[in-house]
Parts: sequence; C-alpha cells; structure tokens
Amino acid sequence: MSVSPFDARKILLAAQVTTVLNHIHRIAYALVAADLTVLHASHNFLAVVNEPTTPIVGQKITDLLWEFQGAEAGLRAVLDGSLPFFAFGRVHRQQSDSALVYLDMTVTPVHSAELGHTLLLIAEDVTEQAQMEQRLVQSRNELLLVKEQLSTANVELERLNWLKSLFLSIAAHDLRTPLSTIRLYGELLAHLSAMADPEKMADYGRVIQQQIIRMEALIDDFLDLDAIEQASLKLKLAPVEFNQQVSQVVALVGHLAEKRKQSLTLQLAPAPIPVQLDTRRFQQIVINLLTNATKYTPEGGQIVVYTAVQEDTAVLQISDNGPGMSLEEQTLAFDLYFRANLADEMDRQGRGLGLYIVKMLAEAHHGRVELSSAPGQGCTVQVSLPLLETKA
Repeated sequence: MSVSPFDARKILLAAQVTTVLNHIHRIAYALVAADLTVLHASHNFLAVVNEPTTPIVGQKITDLLWEFQGAEAGLRAVLDGSLPFFAFGRVHRQQSDSALVYLDMTVTPVHSAELGHTLLLIAEDVTEQAQMEQRLVQSRNELLLVKEQLSTANVELERLNWLKSLFLSIAAHDLRTPLSTIRLYGELLAHLSAMADPEKMADYGRVIQQQIIRMEALIDDFLDLDAIEQASLKLKLAPVEFNQQVSQVVALVGHLAEKRKQSLTLQLAPAPIPVQLDTRRFQQIVINLLTNATKYTPEGGQIVVYTAVQEDTAVLQISDNGPGMSLEEQTLAFDLYFRANLADEMDRQGRGLGLYIVKMLAEAHHGRVELSSAPGQGCTVQVSLPLLETKA
C-alpha cells in the first residue's frame, strides 16, 4: 500500500487563505463538546465576539455567549443530525466607544475521528455588511417616503385642478345671472330716461344695486373660500349693533322673497344687542342663509328672521316652511359642495358653498351654527355669536 507524499505547501496555502479571510472578514471559531463546553477556540475569539471573559476553554458556550442561553435544544438537534445547522444573524454587541458590532454566529456538526462528535461555532464580524444593509433600508424607506409624498402631492394637485375647474364653472354660472339682470335693467333705465319716468327709473336703479350687492357677495364667497382653504382668513372686527346689521341685510335681499311672493317676517329683539363683528363677513352669513331660505321655500311660503339674546350670545334664526331635510342630509349640510337631494327635485341651482362658508365665518367669530329640520317641516338655521363684553 502506497501513501501519498506529505505536501506541506497545501497546508501552508490553506493557512494563508484562512489568515487573509480572517483579516478581511474577522472570523473566529470554537470547537464545542457534546456537553456544550468549549474544547478549543481561535486566538481572536474573544476579540471578535467582544467578550472580556477569560479563559474560554472549559466554559459552557451558554455561559460564554448569552445568545445561546435557552438554545440548548437547538444545539443538541444539530449534534444529533436533526438540524443541519443553528444560526443567529446580525447579533449586535456594543463596544466601549458605544459603536455597534454585528456578528453572524453559525453552529454546524463535526463528526470525525480526530475531532470527535462535536460542534463547530463560527462567529463572523459582519458590521460593514449590516451597516450597508441598514443604509440600504434607510434609503429605501426614504425613497418610499418621497414616493408617498409625491403621490400625495399629485392627489392634491388633482384636487386643486378640480377645484379650479369647479370654481371657474361656478363663477361663470353664478355671475352670469346678475350680470344679465344688470344689463337688462340698465337698458331699460336708459330707455326710461328718455321717457322721463322717475318712479320706474328709481325701481330699476334699486334692482341694479341689489344685483351688484349679489355679485359682490358671490365674489366674497369665492375669495373667502380660498382664504379658508389656505387658512389665511382674517377678520376686521368692530363693535356694532346686531339687530341693525341683520335688518340692513334683510332690506338688501328682501326682493328675493318678494319675487317669489314669499312672506318675509323680521322679528328683532326689543333691546339693542352689542356685538363685535366683521360686518362684511357677517353680511355674507345672512345673505347666504336668506338666499337658501328663499331658494328652497315654495312660492307663497313663509320665512322668519328672528334675533334674540341667549345667555352670553347673540342669536340669529332664519326659519322657512320649505320641504325640509332628512337626518342624513343634516349631517352633511355644512360640508363643502354638498347639495341636498331636494335641490335637484326642485330644479334649484346651487354651488354647495353657502352653509360651509356660513359655518367657517361663524366659527371665525368664535360662534357656532346649528341646523334643525325634518322632511316636510321646513328648516331652521341658528347662528350664535358672542356678545360684546362691556366694562361694568
């Protein structure tokens, strides 16, 4: 029987490769007996696993490395061949300078005449790979966040584009009616001036004035809607008398009820009510509420405008005997662009802005708006605003 000649170069080459790999990857190893005690360990084992314990040989691997505490069953499964290996990935250890070291620990079985029935524990320093993975995960998360932000921005751009289109269509529709009326009555006024009929000229002049007020209110609604959306609405507050403000607006838009032969009753509180308001914005509140009331009240119907003082608030109520609203419609009434089903049934044009703007303007005055209604029983909207605090 011939024996192959001993080739020391192969062993030296394998040792050199192991040295280079260990320098690049920082690999340490330990041979573990069946009773889980360490039989042998590489000289750099404690340095790689960042453990100050000495000596290593003779210690239980579960005492040496806390990660293996409670893992005895898994280690024995590797030893008896039930598992091909047992591993912990990306175990982190904190160094004295607070830097983190990441390790991969793998246990494989050893069955040989020289090494016996044992386990081989290999610990590899994978800090660079782990840090790179973390950077990749962070970069991916940042990309996902940017993607989500872009998606949100695109949705917002689509919404703004839709709002712009809606705004233009609403503006074109709503402003066309008063403009047509102004043009018609302007032509009539010019014709009557030749006929010298002062009474009719005065009536037509009032119609033109009312339509101009209506146009101004529409433009104010659009401008305030934009300010509300941009959270930039600012009020110009001044002390005023509540009843006087209400009666002035009712006088301005009362022609809407007259046109539909509706009874418009004004019931003002007997005593003056001092408040602090932005008068232009408060006029918008009343105009929007009265416009809604006249729009949804049938011809010959009744509208009541009522003011009172309740505790520390000035109260404005506008009631009608129109078709009313369901509970579901009442919960949505103050939402932007909401129009009740009865608007279509009654062939009423609307923007779905009125009550939304009323609510926003009332809240800007630190007030509130409430709506009560029932199908077939009309509708009442109540605006409550703080009284002006007077010095005793």
